[in-house]
Amino acid sequence: MTITMNGIEKRFGDKPVLEGIDLVLAPGRVTALIGASGSGKTTLLNIIAGLLEPSAGRILFDGRDVTPLDAAERNIGYVFQSFALFPHLNVRDNVAFGPRMRGMKRAERHERAMTALARVRMDSFADRGVDALSGGQRQRVALARALATEPDILLLDEPLSALDPVLRDDIRSELRALLEPLDITTLIVTHDKADAFVLADRIVMLSGGRILQEGTPRDLYDRPTHIEVAAFFGAVNTLFDAASEGGTGPILRPEDLRLAENAARADLTITVGRQLYLGDRLRVMGLTADGTSVTVDLPKATGLRDGDVLHLNLPPGHRDRAAAPLLSLPGRS
Repeated sequence: MTITMNGIEKRFGDKPVLEGIDLVLAPGRVTALIGASGSGKTTLLNIIAGLLEPSAGRILFDGRDVTPLDAAERNIGYVFQSFALFPHLNVRDNVAFGPRMRGMKRAERHERAMTALARVRMDSFADRGVDALSGGQRQRVALARALATEPDILLLDEPLSALDPVLRDDIRSELRALLEPLDITTLIVTHDKADAFVLADRIVMLSGGRILQEGTPRDLYDRPTHIEVAAFFGAVNTLFDAASEGGTGPILRPEDLRLAENAARADLTITVGRQLYLGDRLRVMGLTADGTSVTVDLPKATGLRDGDVLHLNLPPGHRDRAAAPLLSLPGRS
């Protein structure tokens, strides 16, 4: 199912939360809405779900205007941030809750529940209480409950935020493997870039209630169109050419820079000011002669000391200014 948002706006009193959202979600694809707290991502999710009314604009499912319809009329599966499982029900009855609310007979809803549990590889846990499950197992049960009503659209609100960091890394790839074969239009809200990179086919970044950029994970990381997008997805160097026009400048990730063979072959020279040990690499921060801050990731065993001079090479694409990725920089016009 294709989801189309035309001119969606939302205000709470005089405060605008969403402004001019125009977005199309392709059928069967997984899209992540990402942004900092207060960016409007959960508000937009709830408008799509029918839990909030937009102040302006329309929501269309396969071209049909569903804006006036409430949540129960939209055939959406919703996985809540807290999973919202019922502690007094076993796994099967938790998953059968949606079909039960739709008036299905006991045998039919239990069949639906077992089918959904099998899809997430939890059918052998059907008779267990939810309190006996791990965090990852609860996450899968919550997904099965959303699937039991055979929804046209799947919405997930911070689906991994309730998990501890180690478990989150494990469950992230598992959830991706569960979502891929479903062929259901899926929208995930997250503030975690790793969640967005692993789970989504496309990412939409919001800031201040507006869309900053939409594209593939690689687009937003390697080819950001705005400094806020670039910085959100990791450390970034902006090497602005004062002679250029248009308020743009090339970006470099710390991993893009390499040690030069010698000073004569260097594209860039910095004086080391600070070093951070990151386990698999060393992050070095320094300044160029004109005071530009530069961050570079290097192998751990470099023997560097603060105050040392580093000679660096840019990647080939950045040596040709016309070929370098460009993004808008604040304070330029």
